[in-house]
Amino acid sequence: MMSRETAEGAGRPARALAGAPIRVVANRTGISPDTLRVWERRYGFPRPLRTSGGTRVYLESDVERLHLIALAVHVGFRPGEVVNLEQADLVKLVDASMVDAGLEQAGPRRKIRRDATSVDAPAPALPTVDSVMASLMSDDIVGFRSLLRVAALALGSSAFVTELAHPFAVLVGDRWASGRLDVRHEHIATACLTSQLHCLRSALDDIEESPTVVMATLPGDTHALGIEMVAVQLAANRAAPRVLGADTPPEQIVEAARALGASAVGLSISASSALRSASRAALWLAEALPPNVELWLGGGGASAVAPAVPEAILVSTWLNLDTALTALRAKQTPR
Repeated sequence: MMSRETAEGAGRPARALAGAPIRVVANRTGISPDTLRVWERRYGFPRPLRTSGGTRVYLESDVERLHLIALAVHVGFRPGEVVNLEQADLVKLVDASMVDAGLEQAGPRRKIRRDATSVDAPAPALPTVDSVMASLMSDDIVGFRSLLRVAALALGSSAFVTELAHPFAVLVGDRWASGRLDVRHEHIATACLTSQLHCLRSALDDIEESPTVVMATLPGDTHALGIEMVAVQLAANRAAPRVLGADTPPEQIVEAARALGASAVGLSISASSALRSASRAALWLAEALPPNVELWLGGGGASAVAPAVPEAILVSTWLNLDTALTALRAKQTPR
């Protein structure tokens, strides 16, 4: 077998290297390409080969170890606790943990290597909105947090937000409004989701570039989960989000935009906001912000507020966010 250093130095095409490209590794392990790249930067593993064109190619031994890491995360360990463990230690950890968690019979079987011997192990199933909700409603907080970690691992930052976190948060809100969710469940869901979003964003801090977007909610609006999700989505797209948090005075938002050199200010306006006062505050902000700073309005109440603030840009969907970010970058690109 060619050594990693020799293969890297040879600069051969990806098909000539004894390994697999990142998409194949993601499909085999359930770990998203986004997560694999973050781990490479943060933990130094995996450390793939590189072709002359910069394409990542992973050795089979790395793929086997990544599968074990995915299983460990599936049963509740944090990536930072297991990514740098040796394969033999991972096998012991997974064996013991899966028996303790009662997972030895769950899911489709997949072969992993224990030295020279192959053994069966269950492949982690991708969490769904329904399975995450079931875990929350059963008061299985450890399981709930584990499902969020597994989803983030498998989906990557951007898809975790759009495919699981956001629809789950909407479902929590709907059940809360209809009285089918207790206050403890809503508070736990918000706290755990926020914690997971913070982990994802911190992993993206070292790749953020521009533009800078300051985000907040207005006085009286304590719903900050929306801006935390948008922050992850912006960071995943190499923007620089700056979250001021909930219940922020408009004067402080303007001051932060100036001090941080923001190109846009994003306001999340929840459906439960006092829309008349939110409209007044948003209009004041649009007039008080420097002329080169855009005002973005998002959240369940944004559509009701936007007509009163003609200068604002309505960002009420993920597609709207992508469009607004692309347009803002185009404005900043020298011609």
